[in-house]
Amino acid sequence: MIASSKTAYNQTIKLFVASLTWLIYLFFLPYIYASVNIFAFGFMLFPGVYILCLLALFMHECWHEYLPGVHNHFFYSVLSWMILLDPQVFNIVHPYHHSQVNTYRDIEFHPLGEIKNQFVKAVYNFCEIFLGSIFVVTITTFKIAFHPKLKKQYSFGKLIISILMWTIIWGGIGYSSHLVFGVTTNQVFISYLLICWMGSVVIHHNELIEHGNLIVEGNLGERNLKTRNLNPSGILERFFLFITHNDSREHTLHHSMSKIYTRPFFQKNPMLDKIVYISFDEYLVILKDMLTGKRSAV
Repeated sequence: MIASSKTAYNQTIKLFVASLTWLIYLFFLPYIYASVNIFAFGFMLFPGVYILCLLALFMHECWHEYLPGVHNHFFYSVLSWMILLDPQVFNIVHPYHHSQVNTYRDIEFHPLGEIKNQFVKAVYNFCEIFLGSIFVVTITTFKIAFHPKLKKQYSFGKLIISILMWTIIWGGIGYSSHLVFGVTTNQVFISYLLICWMGSVVIHHNELIEHGNLIVEGNLGERNLKTRNLNPSGILERFFLFITHNDSREHTLHHSMSKIYTRPFFQKNPMLDKIVYISFDEYLVILKDMLTGKRSAV
C-alpha cells in the first residue's frame, strides 16, 4: 500500500517545510507588495499560490489520514486555519463528495443542489469561476448552518475558535510585518486579500477541471470513472499541474481508490480503462457551458 511507503513519510516532512515556508512567506508578502506594487503578482503566483495549493492538498490528505507519523486530525485543523478555512465545514461536506460525487447531491460542489433557472445558474457559475473556493465555501457554510439536518453537525462555537485562530495566525504575522517593515494596514490587508483570491481561483479551477458541471447517472463506480484528469499535453497544462502539485493528473484514482494514498505517486497504480483526460481547450468549453447556464455533455 502506497501510504505506508518511505515516500509517504517524505510527504510528512514536506508538510512541515511547507507550513513553515508559508508563515515566512506571509511575513514578507506585505513588504514585497509595498515595494513593487503590481509586480508583486508574480511573487503571489509563485511561490505564493504554489505553497497555498500544497497546504490545501495536505489539509485534504490529513482529513483522509494518509500521512504516517503525524496526528492527522490535529494537522488537518491547523492547516485549515493556515489557509483561512473553518475545519468543520470540509469535515461535514467531504464525505458527501466521495459518496455522491458527480451528482447534485454532492453538497461540497453543489451546495444549492440543482439550480433549474438557467439565468440564476449562469450567475452562480460566474461567481464560482471568478471568485473560486471563497464563493463556494461561503455558500456552503450558510447552507449547512440553516440546513434542517446538517445544522446539527455545525457549531458556532467552533466557528468562533476558527476566527480566533485566523486572527492569531494571519493577524499576528501581518502585525509583525507591520512592525518590522513599517508597511501600512492597507498594504497588509490588500496583499493578503490578493493572495487569498488568487489561491481560491486556482484551487477551485483545479477542482472544476476534475468535477465542474459534471453530472453522471449511474452507480458510484461509474460516477467515479467519469472524474476528469488533466492531460499534461501542453505548456499551460504542465504549468498548471506544477502550480497545483499534479492533483488533477490522476484524480480518478483518488475517487476509485480513496483508501490508498495515490496523489503524489504517479504511475505507481495503473490507471483504469475508459479514464477521461481533458486539455485546457476542452476545459474552456466546460467553462463556456457553465457561463451560459448549460449542462455539459458527459
